[in-house]
Amino acid sequence: MSTSERVEQSLAWELHVELASRITSVTLGPEEGLLSEALDSLYCVFETARHALAAHPPQRALVEDSLHQVVFRLLNQGLRPFLSRWHPRLDAYHARRPQHVSRLDHELAWAQAGQLRAELAELQVLLRDVTERLAELAGAGSLLPAVR
Repeated sequence: MSTSERVEQSLAWELHVELASRITSVTLGPEEGLLSEALDSLYCVFETARHALAAHPPQRALVEDSLHQVVFRLLNQGLRPFLSRWHPRLDAYHARRPQHVSRLDHELAWAQAGQLRAELAELQVLLRDVTERLAELAGAGSLLPAVR
């Protein structure tokens, strides 16, 4: 195996671990967790993946299912549109939270919370697929928990 293939496998594994250990792959129940923390976690994935790609330029021509193409599609077709839609809406809603109301209670009362959770569940299907593909590209088994 060449050095560039080892670097690519290492990068694929690093990103697999990042995705497998976050909300990207773990179902968030109807009244579990904070949506703001889920969005922050997704943003961290976005930042980590973008920096990892920038730090590890491809060593060969990019093909359709190459590591860099898979991750770039994840960023631009999955995470970016979702975060661009939901982060500002939730931030604006949180800005109106009364001091005596907890963040959780405030989020649970949000009229759009159900829609955000439903769209997050749809996004997680894509994220799980990408996470599995990264494990394949790393030449390793997946760390993803079974879907519940």
